Formats: sequence, C-alpha cells, structure tokens
Amino acid sequence: MNFRKIKIFYETATELNMTKVAKKLYISQPSISQAIHEIEEELEIKLFDRIGKKLYLTYEGEIYLNYARRILNLYEESIRAISDINTNEKGKIKIGASTTIGIYILPDIIKGFLKEHSEIEISLSIDNTANIEKMILQNKIDFAYIEGKSHLEEIVESEIWEDELIFISSSLHPWNEKKMLNKNDIFKEKLIMREDGSGTREVVERYLENNSIDYKIFMELGNTEAIKKSVEANLGVSCLSVRSVKEKIDSGALSGYRLTEGKIIRALRLIYHKDKFLSKNMKNFIQYSLKQ
Repeated sequence: MNFRKIKIFYETATELNMTKVAKKLYISQPSISQAIHEIEEELEIKLFDRIGKKLYLTYEGEIYLNYARRILNLYEESIRAISDINTNEKGKIKIGASTTIGIYILPDIIKGFLKEHSEIEISLSIDNTANIEKMILQNKIDFAYIEGKSHLEEIVESEIWEDELIFISSSLHPWNEKKMLNKNDIFKEKLIMREDGSGTREVVERYLENNSIDYKIFMELGNTEAIKKSVEANLGVSCLSVRSVKEKIDSGALSGYRLTEGKIIRALRLIYHKDKFLSKNMKNFIQYSLKQ
C-alpha cells in the first residue's frame, strides 16, 4: 500500500462522492475505484457499501479512516517540522478556539506575542468546541483552547485557566430586585442557550443537572453576542462567561447573578492531537499564553 492510495481513500471516505474527489485530486473516477479496490483486496475487507449511486463507509471503513487520517497528518507534520527547522523563527501557527476564549481572551494574548515575535504569522479559527475538535482531527489547526471537555481519545488536553459563568438578565427584568438566585428563579424563566456542541452549554447544563435545577430552554443561538443582545432586549435570561458580559454589566445594560447553590466554575483547556508535532514556535506561543 502506498501514500497515494491512502490519500485517495481518505478523500473518498470524507466526501463520499467520487466525482468531487476526481476533480479535487485531478484523477479519473476509474483510478479512484481501482485504488480503493486494491486496498480492499490487500486488507481483505470491504471499505465501502455501494447502494444505488451512493457510497457509505462500512464499519471497517470507519476504523481504517481514523488511521488513514493520522497517517496523512503525520506526513504533513513531518513537512512542517523540517520547514520549522529551516526557517528558524519564521513560520505560521494555526490556532483554534471556542467562542468565549477566541473573542474575549486570545486576541490580547496574540497581540502581545506578536510584539515579541513579529516574523510569525498567526491565524485564529473560532467555533464551538465540537467543531474545533473536528479541526484538530483534520489537522486544520495546530492546537486549540476550548471551554468544554474533549471526549476524543486522539486528543490530548490540559487545564490551563479558570473561568466563571454567571446568569444574566436585562436591566428591566424582575431579577434586578434580587442579589442571589435560587432553583425556582431559573425554572420560571425562558433560558437562552448556546447551540449543541458548545462548551459553555455543556458546562451550564451539567451544573444545573448536578444541582437538580429544572430549566426550560426557550431559544438556542450559536453566537455569544446574539445571546447578549436577546437578553438585553428582555427576551429571556442566559448563563455566560463573566468575561463576555463584564462590559455590559458595567454599563448597566445587563445584570449578573450567582446562584445560592454556588459559583459555576469551569476549566479552560488546551488541546492538540496526540500525534501532533509541536514546533518551537507553537511551544513558545503555548508557554506565553500560560503566563497570561
């Protein structure tokens, strides 16, 4: 088996469309079919089910896909490692971050780091935790900072910062007469939450369930700023990082509250793929971020 066949299999397994793969790799569809057939013969398994005009990965195909992805990632990392040695301090770092970290924490850290390492180019991808994990697996980013806990065996994680979540309401909301909230206060309200896959949502729901607090989700939004705007308009209440709402609370547009059950504290984590080669530049950035 060679690298070219693995690449063809990987693209076919992720696209499940030979026409797209043929255009992407500039090869013919018969060449794709031949490469996959040869892998199947060598492994003595079936990688795809061909039902009608559609392709579906078999169970064996899904397992092989995980290893194919790691092989391709390692190849790319070998190229990056050599490039990093040759270019010394020059290079590019691709960082991922879940929403709160990407918007409210990392920009200042990146700004400070680039003052000391002006020759390095940094790109930042911001998404929810689940999508950031996918980008790690696909080697689209080098490492990431997330608010939730990773649930994937291929990912290495470490706790690096702490963050507090608080409930928020409009300044016109009846909660403004309270200093602390109790279980009944939450149950009575329309809760505006982040979407599934969000680290913030995972932490909030786990806290509420662990403390036997009933809640009703009124609205799901994929953007922290949209949630703040909705709460400010008194459409409901929410629970967000204190870092993300401090300005609004200071200005009086929003009010913040803690629960009688205790503070909602979460760990913010650094994650990367277990096979990832962390270059000198990447390690320097990670060490710099830990000091902030």
